[in-house]
Amino acid sequence: MMITKKILTMAFLLTVALTAFGAAAQEDASDQQAGMEAWMAAATPGPFHEFLAQKEGSWNIAGKMWMAPDAPPMDSQSTGQAEMILGGRYLQETMEGENMGMPFEGMGVTGYDNSTGMVTSVWYDNMGTATTVLMGPYEEPGTPMELFGDMLDPVTGQQMTVRTLSTFISHDESLFEYFATPPGGDEVKVMELRYTRAP
Repeated sequence: MMITKKILTMAFLLTVALTAFGAAAQEDASDQQAGMEAWMAAATPGPFHEFLAQKEGSWNIAGKMWMAPDAPPMDSQSTGQAEMILGGRYLQETMEGENMGMPFEGMGVTGYDNSTGMVTSVWYDNMGTATTVLMGPYEEPGTPMELFGDMLDPVTGQQMTVRTLSTFISHDESLFEYFATPPGGDEVKVMELRYTRAP
């Protein structure tokens, strides 16, 4: 009788353990499926990437640069190429021309993060050795895109705030404006680039 009770008790405990194990396994499988779906949603290009893709192609770029707020701007002419890379997830741009009478070339990559709703832009050019990183939230494709960052002013050795504003006028025209705020000073417009799609 005692042996039978022990066997029944062990069988009961084993059944409980197996049931709990099975439920946990189902929860794990459900969590894994939900996790996989979340990763896929984060990794899949969407409407914002489709909007970035509208900038693919060749561009003529008319530039203006202000060396001082009260000084007349210096004009420049450049050309640009843009294409989506890495499966339509990032916009890569290159630019060639002249700036302040010197040959100029630059390249940048812009991406939209599905998870955070943030745009990140990284830019390099031959006018310096710094990497410019700008970020900002972006809620509606086609509306003006405002990005923010900081850069070190090599003249003063201090950080200054940078703001850019991209206005999408049409499929064939856009305006890029670059502003800077020196330490203790007011924001000033430093540069603008007007993009016109090349024939």
